[in-house]
Amino acid sequence: MPFGKDLLDVLPFRDDEVCTYVRGITEAEITRREPHHHPDFTIQVIEEAGDLYAALAEDIHSRILTASAEGRPFVAILPVGPTGQYPLLAAKINAARTDLSHVQLFFMDEYAYADGASIDKRSPWSFAAIADDRFFSQIEGSLRPTAGQIHFPGPDNIDSYDDMVMEASAGRGAEVVYGGIGWSGHFAFWDPHLWAEFGGDEAIWRQARSAHVRLHPLTVLHNSLRAGGDWSAVPPCAYTIGPHLLLTAGYRSFWCDADLGDGISWQRFVARLAAHGPVTPRVPASYLQTAAGKLTILGAVAEDIAAPRVSWQ
Repeated sequence: MPFGKDLLDVLPFRDDEVCTYVRGITEAEITRREPHHHPDFTIQVIEEAGDLYAALAEDIHSRILTASAEGRPFVAILPVGPTGQYPLLAAKINAARTDLSHVQLFFMDEYAYADGASIDKRSPWSFAAIADDRFFSQIEGSLRPTAGQIHFPGPDNIDSYDDMVMEASAGRGAEVVYGGIGWSGHFAFWDPHLWAEFGGDEAIWRQARSAHVRLHPLTVLHNSLRAGGDWSAVPPCAYTIGPHLLLTAGYRSFWCDADLGDGISWQRFVARLAAHGPVTPRVPASYLQTAAGKLTILGAVAEDIAAPRVSWQ
């Protein structure tokens, strides 16, 4: 027997049959439908990163314009990851002089600590700081949303965050939730290990509201890529939306863009698992398959997994 305790149970999903199945899905097959897919769930591939971010910016901008034309508020949940769309969206807003007075923007998550403190908004880790740098600060001052239109979950509002979305949308839920898929299979910071907190009751899990959560080890490692692999630098907790806000929204628009170059993408496997594997709380993003929405995958992420690309040497 080898030395050491087996720690592979930290990996959230390891069903060999399923993993073999999704690993074998080729780029040509990745947009296919599964029998259990919701009728209005679709998958598309956009080959170039610039085109993907342009499409995402256009999707957000067009929904803002449509809501304005129809005389209703635009209530959306937004991610900080992907972020390549935000400078393009700001440019569209400036060029069109888009009125944003009807917009209410709720962000998915924000880093925090175990004692409940939210991260300093001046920290380079802060999603609020990143959103301001890449999006809000690039919108002309006269067009920029007010502070009362921009919301991040935190210690002062986490117990009412779902209610805030529902109130802003007159009880309908967000018009659209935008997001990506994490290495653990999470959406937002709703990680797979949180399933253990619900006593095996999926119905209760599906109704779970925004919460202060501990991050899964895979999420810490995934985000440490922003810090040279320094996992000790990553804040260990977060405030995040839960399944309730994801599943009560009118539409889910998720985008997988994790191309690290040199043929490397950590997202190839988990994108396939979330889009084609079983629907399970152990892969929270798999619930995208159960409701109206679209998953857009960058060409480099959609590439065949096949064998390892290169030796580490």
